[in-house]
Amino acid sequence: MTLFKFLFVSGLLFSFSFAVAETDIQFTNMELGAAYTLVRPELNTIELNGRTGTFTPAPALRFFGLGVQKFDVNFSEVINLVDLQFNHLKAKTPTIQFNNGSLELNVALNDQDQVLQSRLGSLSINGVALVAVLGWEAQADGTQKLSILKTRFNGDMTGTGLLKPPFILGKVRSYLLKLLTQQVQTVLDRPFVQESIQNGLISWAKFYTGEQYHSITPNSIRFFDDALVAGISYKVQ
Repeated sequence: MTLFKFLFVSGLLFSFSFAVAETDIQFTNMELGAAYTLVRPELNTIELNGRTGTFTPAPALRFFGLGVQKFDVNFSEVINLVDLQFNHLKAKTPTIQFNNGSLELNVALNDQDQVLQSRLGSLSINGVALVAVLGWEAQADGTQKLSILKTRFNGDMTGTGLLKPPFILGKVRSYLLKLLTQQVQTVLDRPFVQESIQNGLISWAKFYTGEQYHSITPNSIRFFDDALVAGISYKVQ
């Protein structure tokens, strides 16, 4: 056998063994709920007060290197009122689930009158939740990065005085979603977070099959949602 034939046949055999070594893995809302309970999400706190926001992660998230996040609130993007500020707006325990072919982070806010105040008006909320829809973005090297695809505002917001007009309420809703996007994306952009996600998927594959795998097949991660179950699926090798 010539060297060329040997290399050609060896390449075919390697490609075949590489292909058959791929294994399909699934992780559904049932497993997600159990895993999320373990990190004790009720210990996360989110509060907006004055012109400052603070996110204090639960101990399990601090263990993975995620620290307290403080961020400024710039109301000049909404309306030019120097005295406009939050009045101890607090979030309920965040929830996360696979839904409609994506991963949804839901940050519900406590109902509160006059949650935003100025000398010329106030703003109240009822049943409000900020929802970040997460999906996978393909990278040049074939890996996939979890990122925010879009956000939405659920619930009712009402205003008095200068904060009553619908276009002002719309600007405030948009600004709250912008704050959510900035803070969640800041977390997701940290290399150790994306690395932890990838390592977690590989570890789950071992738990799922009892076999050891070294990597996720490029561009194989996707969210799915059918009549019976929703979750994430991917291939490992």
